[in-house]
Amino acid sequence: MPDTPVRRLVGIVVLLGCLLGLMIWFGSLGPASEVGAYPDEDQLGTEYDSWIGKEVSFTGTVISTEPLTIATEYGDRSQIQLRVTGTSIDAQEGDRLAVFGVVEPNHTIQALNAYTIPASNYLYMYVVSFLAGLWVLGRLVRTWRLDWETWTLVPRATPLTLGDLHIRNRTTEDRDA
Repeated sequence: MPDTPVRRLVGIVVLLGCLLGLMIWFGSLGPASEVGAYPDEDQLGTEYDSWIGKEVSFTGTVISTEPLTIATEYGDRSQIQLRVTGTSIDAQEGDRLAVFGVVEPNHTIQALNAYTIPASNYLYMYVVSFLAGLWVLGRLVRTWRLDWETWTLVPRATPLTLGDLHIRNRTTEDRDA
């Protein structure tokens, strides 16, 4: 059966519909600690008392070190402050703190595990991701080309080199002159 643009468009629409449906389904799942999906800031902020005695996992910003207290946002930018006990972590005000622990009364979390997240980790993550994206884009342009008749990516017979790009630009400049 020949591949037509209409069939291809219908296929894309069906796949995007499936993706949207899976996103909505995943977003509607509630916490289930038996499968590793622990309540987070959103559940703690809206229904704190219903989670007392249960394990939670969340991150927040340290706002006080004596006692160790973190603030975290939930919902529509509301904020909850939680006191973290049972950890000897050396956190400073302004640090991001990831906590896994048990919810106790009076906005207290008994930490089972906690660690700080240095701000430099975010810069490192963005720089590495940007460089990796450039590398993938370069490999894509070098080894694949767009077939304008069928609107598909097809492999190049011979991969492009930097010299090929330089010659093309030079030829374009010569034509323009």
